[in-house]
Amino acid sequence: MNPHPPPTIPLLQQKCLQYWPDRINDSISGDSFTTTLTSVLTFADYQIRKLEIKNELKYDKSVTVTQFHYTAWPDHGVPDNVMSVIRFIRHVRKLFPAASQDQPLLVHCSAGVGRTGTFITLDMMMQQMKAEATLSVCQCVRNLRTQRMKMVQTQAQYEFIHQALSELVVCGETEVTASSLRSFTESLSSIEGGTGGISKAQKHFQNLMELDSQHKGTFKGGSEVKNVRKNRYANTLPNDLYRVNLRFNQEPDSTYINASFVDGYRQNGAYIATQGPLEGTVEDFWRMMWEYKCGCIVMLCQLEEDGQESSYPYWPGEEGEEMVCGRLSVRLVEVRGHGDIVERRMEVKSVEDATSQTPLIVNALQLISWPKGGLPHSKSIITLLQMLTGALMKSSNKKSVVMCSDGVVRSGTFLVIHSQLERLKTEGVVDVFQAIKSARIHRPGVIPNTDHYVFCYEVLSRYVDDMDIYANFKALV
Repeated sequence: MNPHPPPTIPLLQQKCLQYWPDRINDSISGDSFTTTLTSVLTFADYQIRKLEIKNELKYDKSVTVTQFHYTAWPDHGVPDNVMSVIRFIRHVRKLFPAASQDQPLLVHCSAGVGRTGTFITLDMMMQQMKAEATLSVCQCVRNLRTQRMKMVQTQAQYEFIHQALSELVVCGETEVTASSLRSFTESLSSIEGGTGGISKAQKHFQNLMELDSQHKGTFKGGSEVKNVRKNRYANTLPNDLYRVNLRFNQEPDSTYINASFVDGYRQNGAYIATQGPLEGTVEDFWRMMWEYKCGCIVMLCQLEEDGQESSYPYWPGEEGEEMVCGRLSVRLVEVRGHGDIVERRMEVKSVEDATSQTPLIVNALQLISWPKGGLPHSKSIITLLQMLTGALMKSSNKKSVVMCSDGVVRSGTFLVIHSQLERLKTEGVVDVFQAIKSARIHRPGVIPNTDHYVFCYEVLSRYVDDMDIYANFKALV
């Protein structure tokens, strides 16, 4: 039996009885069957579990079941990112390309009609798109409802299907395999026929801008009079839906900081993208680090650029020195230089409860060679990515704070590259286009032009090239 049963949920609130164990190698048993969890793969919006089902009445009979669990679909709404669902369906079909009456794909939600019907309709339409030039969502839903009532239950779900298919038509296939990454990157500068003489990269960027118009965020928090002074740039505000909220402190309603959660490859809110702190927001910055237990900072600007402040110094000046920021103290433990990257290790403690609480150890990596309004050398970014990987392995919290002057241009470019590098290592594919589209929903303005768009591919291509060289060298040895 499972020694760690899930918490009890009131019957009226329960959408699905948990029919799998929580921990790998744990089991749950019924009258005739035992279910054992053998593996779990976690992504930002879904999990893939392997379950071994054993028939206790027939001791030599067992079957392995793969469960795809989409976790980002609200009960009374639709996901905010249609391509997240498309990516999920593609992953299902990549591992299970075909289903039959003898071995069907089992799909369920709470009632088995709304979200279930939406998934099935999208899956069927995506398969039909590959074979035919026309689609009829209406006819598909009608056919499904003859087999199970209320399939695709709400108008929002029906509109969601059309939006997803529309984006598929506009975007086309944007995944690129590792083996074709270099040739694809080089093709971005080519002029495509029927595009009015613009390059493939420019066409992609136009598509991104067109899709941006479909996602209208709200920015009330950053626009409030009491918060305006906390923004470095008046036109760079966080989307309220994904804004980082601080706990109430001494100042009434002081929950605002110009920072946004952005999803990573494996984790929701894997990154916090934020502006360089102002003199008056340094305390808020460290409150955010402390409250969200962030163990890593990636800083992509200098303190001053082009004669203007890009970030107020938020760390002590010398090793061993300590600075007090409201209810927290920050001590600079160590500073090390790695070419154009400066590594700082800091220790953060609560001033009020310094003895009983474990200090927060923060590893801060600052790239000083990324010019404002320009691009750095791809080799510097690859070194920084490798150093961040090492820092995250040492940290108990995998959330990274990524910072530049505005928390958008350089920060967004870096986190898109990092998320796709994680995907490259796991799946052998990247989708920079969709990563940018998703990041822009959370932090508007990410990747402001085609130069930054192409740069993402150049860094990932160089990473693959370097790894191939390294692999060939190891083979020779």
